[in-house]
Order: sequence, then structure tokens, then C-alpha cells
Amino acid sequence: MKRLAAWIRTITLLSAVWAWGVPMAVAQSYGDHDQVLTVGAAEFRGTLGATLSIGDDGYLSNATPGAYSYYDAPLRLPEGALLEQICEYVNDSDTGDFEYVETYIVAVKLVPGGQAPFKVIVASVPQIISTGDIGYGYYCTDPFQFTLQSQVDLDGDGIIDNVVYYVESYVPYPSQNYLGLGGVRITWHRQISPPPDTPTFADVPVTDGAYREIEALVASGITAGCGGGNFCPETPLTRRQMAVFLAKALGLHWVN
Repeated sequence: MKRLAAWIRTITLLSAVWAWGVPMAVAQSYGDHDQVLTVGAAEFRGTLGATLSIGDDGYLSNATPGAYSYYDAPLRLPEGALLEQICEYVNDSDTGDFEYVETYIVAVKLVPGGQAPFKVIVASVPQIISTGDIGYGYYCTDPFQFTLQSQVDLDGDGIIDNVVYYVESYVPYPSQNYLGLGGVRITWHRQISPPPDTPTFADVPVTDGAYREIEALVASGITAGCGGGNFCPETPLTRRQMAVFLAKALGLHWVN
């Protein structure tokens, strides 16, 4: 029954993809240090016609009696983000046996005019509660590494797919009392893209200490070098050149 529900919710989720658009938004800060994205309960929406309820404590609960219900929210992280850990805020006041909340990172292949099944990329450790009331809890996966890519061979068939990502939480209807999800906390950090095997510039070989960073600037359109197939890595930078580099790198644009 649960497997059947999973396939049905795939169809529902995919129908929402086109309505929401591609959820690959720029996150809050820059740098390659660890960062945190928190997806609150109010950001989730039900699939399979699941009814959600937000309590006075801000926690999402399954309001569909007897249902295995799933709730999804766009994963708003930039291209190339490296996921490292998923944590859940759970309120378990349910005394029934084997009730739990489980959260996944889900990838969905976009197919114009058609639909494709989702693929679970990372799943959290389910919180299995045998008996009793543990109240508010905070649970995390073991550390892992997964890079978000909007264009990747999701099926392993040799074809590059356009992919979007969601946070998906499974919240069963509690047999007694209350079972809720307060939110999901994802630890991640930015990455510099891998360099090509062949150097772009004659004066920046693959052995150069800044090879990866320089190639990333080229790939992103920030620089085309100093001319003649060279980068001139030891040439001083003028304030004019610095302004061009920074404006392109940050995509500076505003309304006057």
C-alpha cells in the first residue's frame, strides 16, 4: 500500500513542478563554509490530496485520518550546493506504536508534455517510536555528501536530464494524540566547479595552484584572460578590471 501511495504522489508532485517553476533560488550568503537552510512547516504543501494542519506551536500535522501523507517544499539552494546533513524538528505526543516522521531529498526529472518518477536522493533516519510520549525532538542523519545539479543523468541512461529538487516529509496520521513536523534543517555549502582536463590558458597549466579557481572564472564568463590565449596570472589588477570582475561575479543589478 505504501509503495502504491509513493507512485501516486509522484504524479501529484510532478503536476506541481510546472506550477511552482524551477526551485533553484540563490541562498543567503557566499563563501565555501558550512551554511544552513531551514524549511519551515508552513512552506510545505500536501500531495495525494493530503490535508495539513498547522498547530499553535507552528508544527505541521497530518489531518487526513488513516492516511500515509506526504508533504513537499521546494529545495531553494544554488546550483552545485553540497548537501551534508538533514535534521528534523518533530513533536511526538503520540502513544501509538511505530509512528514516525521521515524526510527525503527528492529529485524530479522535467519532461515537457509528460511525467517521470521522482528519485529519492537522501533519506533521513526514521524516528521510530514504540510507546510513550517524547515531546519535542530534534533528529539528524549521519553526515553525507550529495551535490545538487540541475542537469544530470538522473536515470543512468546516458541522457542528461533537467532536474529540480524538493524536500519531502512523510507524516502518518497518528493513532493517538499528536504527531507533527516543525521543520527541516539542511546543512550545506557552496563549491567551486570542477576544472576541465584541458587548460584554457597557455600560462595556467593544470599544475597551477589556482587552476581550478581560474577555470571557474572562465566558465562563468567573468574573465576571458588577457589576450593571446593567456591569463597573465602575475599581472597586477587595476581598479577598473576589479569592478568588471566583481560586477559579473555578483550579477549586480538594481532598479534606480
